[in-house]
This record gives sequence, C-alpha cells and structure tokens, in this order.
Amino acid sequence: MRQEGARLSRRAFTCAGIGAGIGALGLSRFARAQAPVPDAPQNAALAARVDAASHLTLNVTINGQGPFRFVVDTGAERSVIADNVAAALQLPVGPSVTVDGISSRVSAPSVRVERLAFGPFTRRLVMPVLPRLNLQSDGYLGLDALSDARVTFDFAHRQVRIDERSVISPHYALLPRDASHDDAPPDTSAVVRAHGKDGHLRVTDSRVDSVVATAFVDTGAEVSVGNPALYDALKQRNKMLTELGAVMLSGVTGGQLPGVVIPVRRIHLQDILFSDGVLVVADPPDFTTWRLNHRPALLIGLDYLRQFAAVTIDYRDQAMRFELAAVTPHPTPAVSIEQMG
Repeated sequence: MRQEGARLSRRAFTCAGIGAGIGALGLSRFARAQAPVPDAPQNAALAARVDAASHLTLNVTINGQGPFRFVVDTGAERSVIADNVAAALQLPVGPSVTVDGISSRVSAPSVRVERLAFGPFTRRLVMPVLPRLNLQSDGYLGLDALSDARVTFDFAHRQVRIDERSVISPHYALLPRDASHDDAPPDTSAVVRAHGKDGHLRVTDSRVDSVVATAFVDTGAEVSVGNPALYDALKQRNKMLTELGAVMLSGVTGGQLPGVVIPVRRIHLQDILFSDGVLVVADPPDFTTWRLNHRPALLIGLDYLRQFAAVTIDYRDQAMRFELAAVTPHPTPAVSIEQMG
C-alpha cells in the first residue's frame, strides 16, 4: 500500500544462474535528491576499499559516530542507510516513503541524519532505511551527496577523489586529466560528452554493434545491462545472435526480475571502444522512468568500468574522463581508445 511521502525507487539486483563473469548487479534510483549542507567547497582524495561486488566503498561518520562503510553509487539519486545502522544509532524517524523494487512496491521508513561526513564533506539528509541483508553494506552514498562535484573513481589506487570547487569549463576537452596518471601517454585517456539532469548523465550517441543507444555510467551496477529495445534492435541486425544463459535478478524489496546474457562484439562510448563483452538483457523500471523503454539503452557497470585506471564524472561540466589501465593478459571486455572524429 502506498504511504504518504516521496515515491522512491531503490534496486540492488543480485544475479544468479550463469557462470563467472556476471556476478551481482546493483542498480539504484531515487526520484528526488536533497540539498547538501551548505559548507564551503572542498576537495579531497579519500581512501577506498573494494567490497565483494567490486564497489568502491568509503568510511563515513553519522552524527559523529562510526566509521561505517558506504558504497559510492552514481546511479542512486538518494543515499540510503541499512536498518541495523539506523537502529544502533537511534536516529530520529522521518516520513514514510514508497520504494519501488524490480517487481514489487514497499513502504520504507526513513531517518533524519543531521551530519553525514566523509572526509571534509558533510551532508544533512533524510535517508530511507532498507534491510542490511539486501544492501550488503552499511549504506549507499547517492547523488544527493555527490552531484554538485567532480568525482573520480581511482580503481588503480583505490581512492575516491571529490572536488566541489568551481571547475566549470566551456570546453569538454579541457576536463583535467587524473593528476595521479599525468605520466600516462596522451592517447590513454578520453573525454566523453554527456548531458542530463538530477545528476543522471547520459551519452546519447553510443553504439552497440552498430545500434545507436543511450548509455548511462552506473558505479552501483556490478554488471552492464541492456534493455529489451536494444536486444530487439540487435536481433534485427544479427539473426544469429544467441543467448548465453538465463539469470534471475533479486531486488532489495524481495522481488525478482528475469534476464538473459548476450554477447556483444563492440560497444562504442564515443571514442572509447569495448570489445568482446557481454550484456545482461533485463527490463528494470528505470528505463521506463527515463522514457527509454522503447528506445535502445544500456547501463555501463563495473564489469566494464574496472578496466580503467580511473573514471571521472564531472556533474558540473556534464562530462566524463576515462583513463586506461595497464594492459592485462586477457582483458574481458577489451577496451581501447579510438579517435572517432
């Protein structure tokens, strides 16, 4: 039953039914972000850890207590907290919210956090409370904590760098390189132009095996996902396209969503080329929310992103920079940079 308060959507998918290389999928969305505490702009490099699902996690304190481990999730418009953490801290109760899962809608409580801190950054938030068993972490940092900044996911050095200072440039190509990789050759990085609102940056001129598609970068997703419209377009161009296996995606609200795994030869994200990869084809409600359920679209998850040394998402400049990692013996998927013009 729908409760009063904001309608939200929060999904952390767990994927089962196919072999290694697919793993768990975390997808997370909220309908409305909240304003951060108006502190002076800061910048910092924060030490991160890698959890079992390959997410980068940060230490946070809540009202001066902690630290707690929060996943940094660029796909979530709103941060969330695990039920055991909220109970242990005896946080004041906020309004009830309706949370849409992959196949069910549940009412979730929320709590008021006066001071959520990570490094020099502080936020005042109302945070939905979700089961620790489903989150598999103390919480998630979403776009309400990050969307006014430039955020760099440094996989090579296990850091998350956040810069709130005014860095807007009218030219995407001027987006600064990752300072920790300045000694890399100039052809090992690429800037991808994007646009969007509420922190969700989309790349509308991506191509998946010649099919034009809209792509999102989601650091909360362990695997990359294409929608049924993309799958249909791929099948029209390749009658021999075969499915590699079936998967079942389990959501934080207890529902499940079926999916299939398909091979993809090439994914172009402007000048970035992924080759010999896979996608999970599924129909989470996110694509409908973004009005993309009838247009080819995909989420680029950690199975593709961790092929890079660092990924920078600049929400102010609406651009992303990708820094190539050192070549591994058999990267899957393979990744390269091509000047497409």
